[in-house]
Amino acid sequence: MKPHIQKLPLSEHSSFVADTFFTPHFETPWHYHSEYELVLILQGKGKRFVGNHVSDYEEGNLTFMGPDVPHLFRKEEPEATGGSLVIHFKEDFLGNDFKRIPEMQKLKQLFQKARMGLHITGSTRELISQKMNNMLQLQGMERLICLLSILTVLANTGEFELLSSSEISGQNSRDNDRLNKVFDYVMSNFKNEIQVGKVAEIANMSYSGFCRYFKNRTKKNFTHFVNEIRIGYACKRLMESDVSVSNVCYESGYNNLTNFNEQFKKILKCTPYQFQRQHKV
Repeated sequence: MKPHIQKLPLSEHSSFVADTFFTPHFETPWHYHSEYELVLILQGKGKRFVGNHVSDYEEGNLTFMGPDVPHLFRKEEPEATGGSLVIHFKEDFLGNDFKRIPEMQKLKQLFQKARMGLHITGSTRELISQKMNNMLQLQGMERLICLLSILTVLANTGEFELLSSSEISGQNSRDNDRLNKVFDYVMSNFKNEIQVGKVAEIANMSYSGFCRYFKNRTKKNFTHFVNEIRIGYACKRLMESDVSVSNVCYESGYNNLTNFNEQFKKILKCTPYQFQRQHKV
């Protein structure tokens, strides 16, 4: 696998990148880069990995991430079409003294929060989504002013959720290659029994070495990570009609209902039955 330090092409006529990307032309593994990134999902759904955070994403989701924050948007169906509108910019894209002026204090605070990844919500998401789409029709100074307008909205809103529980930075291509193999294996096999020893072999590490490595890189143990993936899948199934909790339990990779209930409540603070009653369509 190639090194996963991604860099989008920067035009000589622009200080930042703003463009749309549709699969299969923008398939990126677990990666990081030195630019800030704002990602608007235009099409598709799947799993979003940001730092040590795992959640579902779908059309309309908006995520803002700081430099060197490792992330991955993995499609639910590998062959399905996915699309995103992406803005990349460096912290000094307006010069080294840009952040030092008094008017930029809120922006400095925004940039600090972005190092854990932000999920933008509510009317803020709708406004920024509209601005991002409009930006594609602009050039030169108008395009730059639009980016500054977007950053101003982000710096002044409270409609966001912090994603990663701590600042987690990308390491190197070898580490990212290992994590990609682990993520791919878990996402492809979570419905079946997953043995840590097998995953350690895939990562070319000893059992204990892998457990320490995964905890160090993601700030969570491997078993908890697998449970997050399984419970996330279970939630989607429970929101569908005419599906029993017991069936979802086994479909999600659990061998017994008691363990499923315990893990579900530990992660979501409610039982599968309560979740289903609240969210069933």
